[in-house]
Amino acid sequence: MKKSKLFLSGLIGAGVGMYFLFRNQSEDIRIEEEIILDEHQELQKIKKEELFLVSSDHLPLALTVLRPAYRPVKAVVQIVHGILEHRKRYLEFAGFLAENGFAVVVSDNRGHGHSVDEQFPLGHMPGADRMVEDQYEITCFIKKRFPGKPVYLYGHSFGSILARIYLQKHDAAIDKLLLSGTVQHEKKAQFGLIVARIANKLAGERSFSWIMKKLSDFGSEDKSWLTNSKEHVAKAQKDPWMIPGYDNRGTMTIWEADHYLKKITDFDCQNPELPILSITGAEDLGITGGKKGLLDTENTLRAIGYRQVDMLDLPNMKHEVLNEIDNRLVYQLILDFFNS
Repeated sequence: MKKSKLFLSGLIGAGVGMYFLFRNQSEDIRIEEEIILDEHQELQKIKKEELFLVSSDHLPLALTVLRPAYRPVKAVVQIVHGILEHRKRYLEFAGFLAENGFAVVVSDNRGHGHSVDEQFPLGHMPGADRMVEDQYEITCFIKKRFPGKPVYLYGHSFGSILARIYLQKHDAAIDKLLLSGTVQHEKKAQFGLIVARIANKLAGERSFSWIMKKLSDFGSEDKSWLTNSKEHVAKAQKDPWMIPGYDNRGTMTIWEADHYLKKITDFDCQNPELPILSITGAEDLGITGGKKGLLDTENTLRAIGYRQVDMLDLPNMKHEVLNEIDNRLVYQLILDFFNS
């Protein structure tokens, strides 16, 4: 009798273990979950979850999920970060959204933060299509985790390029699009692609060619272009998770993605009424192209077929509007857009 009970217990234990093993492989690997009080230590609480979502090519993508613990979720905001950075730079903003009823999923882009392995180390991005596919897979994860909830995609800087390329095939999967640090289409992107292809053939995709670094100017130690906030500039300079640059294929991916912005015939435009809002700093001329560049971005989106496009260019602000001195104004503008 005792032996049969022991056998039955062992069988049940093995079954439970196998269930979680195969579930994690096919969906996600949960790391930790906690309840954190808001900054005023009030009753309202935020639920935070750290996990890895295994992509279709088996790379674990690092995700942080924040959501209100004791109120309904209005919608889910999916954040795509910019070059050289990582998901944790967005947690303060994500907390603000969670306090206001939104769930937020922010990931480390492939080749950044914790979204790395031996095949995809820091600084390696294997192509714009794969970067966008990662984000679509995250959207699919969100729809399973928060069924029936609207999904709002938010891309900053290089993330704003990926978010616009995302529209080529997947605009029907999202309900709103927010852009910040909105990168202009660079006419030199095609030239950058040619140089990148040559560098890849001569030196290899995993090499760090000096000509590619010179052409792209990524990884400069000067971070003053990010924001007028000295506090946030200092944080960026000391941040150990900010990567110094990209290998040849990673740099090529950036030029490739920018080149895709003007391939208008590649956009299906299944959702022409998609609300799109771009928020940029008026001092961010080199990235956005100023009024001329922003007008070109708006006209391109309208040429694709999108009818609800609004562009806000805020005075006395640089590239990272979320980290500006008056960032609460930006927070409120975004909240109004999501609530409208």
